[in-house]
Amino acid sequence: MEFKQVGFLKRVANAFTDKENLKTPILIKESTESVQIIDQYKKELEYTKDVKAHKSLNEKIKLIELGLKGENSVLFELQNSFLPLHILHDVRVAHNDLKAQIDFVVLTRKFLLLIEVKNYYGNILVNEKDEFIRQVYKGNKLTFQEGFYSPVRQVERQAEIFESYMKVMGAVNQTPIKSVVVFTNNRTIINTKKASKQVKDKILRVDGLVEFIKRELKKPSPVHFMDNRMREMSEYIKDSHFKITNSGEEMDTVEIKLLEETINNQNESSVSITPVTQNHADLEEALKKYRMKLATERNMKAFHIFTNKTLYDLLLKQPRSLDELKSVIGLGEMKINSFGAEIIEIIQKHQ
Repeated sequence: MEFKQVGFLKRVANAFTDKENLKTPILIKESTESVQIIDQYKKELEYTKDVKAHKSLNEKIKLIELGLKGENSVLFELQNSFLPLHILHDVRVAHNDLKAQIDFVVLTRKFLLLIEVKNYYGNILVNEKDEFIRQVYKGNKLTFQEGFYSPVRQVERQAEIFESYMKVMGAVNQTPIKSVVVFTNNRTIINTKKASKQVKDKILRVDGLVEFIKRELKKPSPVHFMDNRMREMSEYIKDSHFKITNSGEEMDTVEIKLLEETINNQNESSVSITPVTQNHADLEEALKKYRMKLATERNMKAFHIFTNKTLYDLLLKQPRSLDELKSVIGLGEMKINSFGAEIIEIIQKHQ
């Protein structure tokens, strides 16, 4: 679908009248098809007597709902970012016999951002070859690990198709098109210590998405869109979207397998997700003892000192300075000033 830009005189008029009134996000396109497919499957359940077919439909519903859960957490962050954004949820474009399914296309004043959302169970390790490995722990024991297709490469491929389509159709010329992968399972620990910078920069947790966008907006860009131009482009992307009738068309077998395991394990409270380090057992015990000691001295609950999520991030990153400690989840300036030096000392003793 060719991008039809307004005429020269209209563009001149827009240049004089266009403004930057937009201050908060706008949801341009919702993901309605997944909900419609779930409703379709539920209707089929009412008339299905075959046990296997009934089970299959229930599994399909759970898969779609799990995917939506992760995407909705990303949507929540975007809609509460207080940034001038146009948000398009679930966009599919086709170009030269290639198709791209993009969880989110976010239009800012300086760039387009494509977001791939992952809601997986288990830890994610990215090695020195930028290979992705999912690891599952029970207690301190590694019980399972396997490699899977790089979600960074996945979103890059989608971005290549999307950018080619937008340029050929005349919708963009110099507009930067960025892409990231956002992991939404808050129990997942992501170890990218050995990964290349290119891969590290494209991997985010859901709670770091808005800060990423703010950082990117501070960088120079060859474009700066005003309100009318943003509306013109986002409506074009929305109109370029093609619909599907079956969710299976857009989900490969690996994706299905990973989501199924997430469903099977997300309610297992006995499973402890811990990071991959040789010394983590002793260090974990030392940090827990210190947390309990400090909590007792201050007459506080242990999780008020720092939560398990912070504990696992400490084990993963093992910061060696107060500056490095600032990157740990849940540790603000007050806590770092209060007991940051003691935490660094404990970590250094176990390295």
